[in-house]
Amino acid sequence: MRTPLIVLGLLSLPAAALGEPYAVAKLAYATADLPLGAPYNGVIDDTAPGLGIDVGFAFARNWAVEIGATRYGSLDGFGTPCVQGSVCPLLVRDIGGNDMTMYNAALVPRIPAGRARFFARVGYYRANIDTNVDLPGAGDFHEDGLMLGVGARWYFSDPWSVSLEATRFDDNLRQIALGFGWGLRRDDDVE
Repeated sequence: MRTPLIVLGLLSLPAAALGEPYAVAKLAYATADLPLGAPYNGVIDDTAPGLGIDVGFAFARNWAVEIGATRYGSLDGFGTPCVQGSVCPLLVRDIGGNDMTMYNAALVPRIPAGRARFFARVGYYRANIDTNVDLPGAGDFHEDGLMLGVGARWYFSDPWSVSLEATRFDDNLRQIALGFGWGLRRDDDVE
């Protein structure tokens, strides 16, 4: 059983060597609209900056896979916090200081155009939300779903690039990001 796996790994080395690994550090700005249940009983409805990183690998001229994470600053919201199962007060209050980390995995179709790459991103995300509600059972919330995005990357000096992208995470979060990255390009794409 072990020998076929070793042979398969050795056969895939040339394909991996011809691939294009890349990494992008990004500065993002997001608008959130995240409804949260008990004990928050409200919505996080705010904008915040974020810092993130995406790491990808192009396995064909026009296709790549990518994983990433972005940490957002304090997001504010409002709700009627109360312990689950109890009668909640009718008083809605502001709840500040909610932190969020977004993780994602995506398939990335790409179109090379000289020193530029135009790309889309289709994938799955998971948001870990740490709310600022001090009640029993008020742990982290998790949201997950579909993400869609578009962008452009320009290689100003191989292997360095800058990128601009816009991404929508279901109906809950919209983000625009400016990235600075490192990544290899195929020889037939280089001018």
